[in-house]
Amino acid sequence: IFLIVCLKNCIFVKILIQMTVKYFLFFSFLFFFQSFYGQIDRKDLKKMTYDELKKVFFENEGNIPLQKQYANEYVSRAKKENDQSKLARGYYYHSLISQGQNKIIYFDSIINNTNTPTTDKSFPIVAHYEKAMLLESLFRFDEAVNSYLNAEKLSLKRNMDYYYHCKFAIGILKSEKMGEVEEALPLFKEFNNFFDTKKNDSNYSSSYENSLFALADAYKSLKKLDSSSYYNRLGYHHSKKFKNEYLNGIFILNEGANQTLKGNYKASLDSIEKALPVIIKYKDINNTLAAYYYYGKAYQGLKNEIKAVDYFKKVDSMSIVKGGITPEFIGGYSYLINHYKKKGDKDNQIFYINRFIKIDSLLQKSYKQITKKIQKDYDIPHLMKEKESIINELKTNKKFNYFVIISLFIIVLFVLLFGIRQSRLKKAYKQRFENIVNTVNLSNEQNEIKQETIISTNNNDLGIADEIVDTIQRALKSFEKNKGYLNSSITIQNLAQEFNTNSKYLSIVINARKGKTFTQYINDLRIDNMVNELKTNKSLRKYTMAAIADEAGFNTAESFSKAFFKKTGLKPSYFVKELKKM
Repeated sequence: IFLIVCLKNCIFVKILIQMTVKYFLFFSFLFFFQSFYGQIDRKDLKKMTYDELKKVFFENEGNIPLQKQYANEYVSRAKKENDQSKLARGYYYHSLISQGQNKIIYFDSIINNTNTPTTDKSFPIVAHYEKAMLLESLFRFDEAVNSYLNAEKLSLKRNMDYYYHCKFAIGILKSEKMGEVEEALPLFKEFNNFFDTKKNDSNYSSSYENSLFALADAYKSLKKLDSSSYYNRLGYHHSKKFKNEYLNGIFILNEGANQTLKGNYKASLDSIEKALPVIIKYKDINNTLAAYYYYGKAYQGLKNEIKAVDYFKKVDSMSIVKGGITPEFIGGYSYLINHYKKKGDKDNQIFYINRFIKIDSLLQKSYKQITKKIQKDYDIPHLMKEKESIINELKTNKKFNYFVIISLFIIVLFVLLFGIRQSRLKKAYKQRFENIVNTVNLSNEQNEIKQETIISTNNNDLGIADEIVDTIQRALKSFEKNKGYLNSSITIQNLAQEFNTNSKYLSIVINARKGKTFTQYINDLRIDNMVNELKTNKSLRKYTMAAIADEAGFNTAESFSKAFFKKTGLKPSYFVKELKKM
């Protein structure tokens, strides 16, 4: 203040004060506007109908605080009116403005905390379906499949369109993320058959075209290229008829990839050149990367090394921007490594070996069949030989290069050891499976013989009257025959009460005569029974693990899996999968 008083006649100071006042007023107004923009009068909210709340929620996209107020009012009013469908929609609006685990919480609120009528064609199906998509993006594939199956089960009664979309989503997950293209193909065919009847309805044309593309892409992955071309042609003509520019470009690109695999490289280049501008226009990063990859493969086939290298490098650059790459497009790395090896460019050779190793590591975490794919596209013995060559040639290079080589050796060794271990485990599991299949049918007869032997043994060493022991053993025999162990809530106390004895006597007899604790005894009976059921009942093999566990008498799939493995040395999922092959 003193300085301002002293220099009040200074023009600079006057201007500075004026500017300070102006900016103070501007930012005060801005703060007031922001506060007003983020709030709304509760009375105004109360006056709005559900449709009006929905409308303003979507009109204010991006203003999360304001959208949250509309969603809160929607939920609050639905709760007061006990309108379950509206409540589900309110939670869904919250999910749209949430991320990650919070999003899952709102999906679970719809699933667990609402009871929508069967006439509601959207909820809770949408919650299961979108939860599955989110889990899929987080690489939690098993959970995603379960959520899709839940959506599928509900939609079978409520909304057949969704039912087939669920099948389609599971097929995409299986083919693209889990490497199970053969298993996905029947799902794509079901989806296609359903929407084939509606293909001339503009409301369903995109779904029909998606089914055609899924089939074309699956057949391409399976190297059935004529079948792939057939569905590409259908999709091309249908998407052109309904003016779906984006999917039309996708079909052209997919056929370009097909022509590359057939060795028709000039036709491939022509198709990709037509498709790429459309794909870029719609900002489709995944398929832009695919276009560059097949450009590279086509030029590789035409022996145009310069252009092949250029496009494979573009694939690598795009994978960095995108944050990942699928197994289909890793083949360019072996080409780049060999190219720079021939040129004697060790720096670039090491750079692309490092990129390949990093991608290998990421893919092994995310994709079920990646080890097989990596070995096919760039086999490990070759990589080891390459590594030894680089070690000899780069002895005088920087320590960093030595670190890269050692890391490469460790990774290769790990992959080899892992492969050997997996091979041994596979053989062991196969042997266990065959042993179970060949001997399990004798279990019932053996149990009866053992039971008769037990009854005839001396009971004096148990400290219990012979009559009581005999009574308990006869009760156990009847209990086993009538499959009382399938009751998931059974305890030693309520079983003893059913036998008109006490739990201590029952425990002693089971320990002495069965050689097991009560829990082991019950679990073993359940597992033996379920193994026999799975062998004889083919429809049971189609159940989820949770459903099979319930049929076996277990409360959870986890407890069933642990008991099954303890008894048989196999996971139940493996046992079912092997049975299906028989």
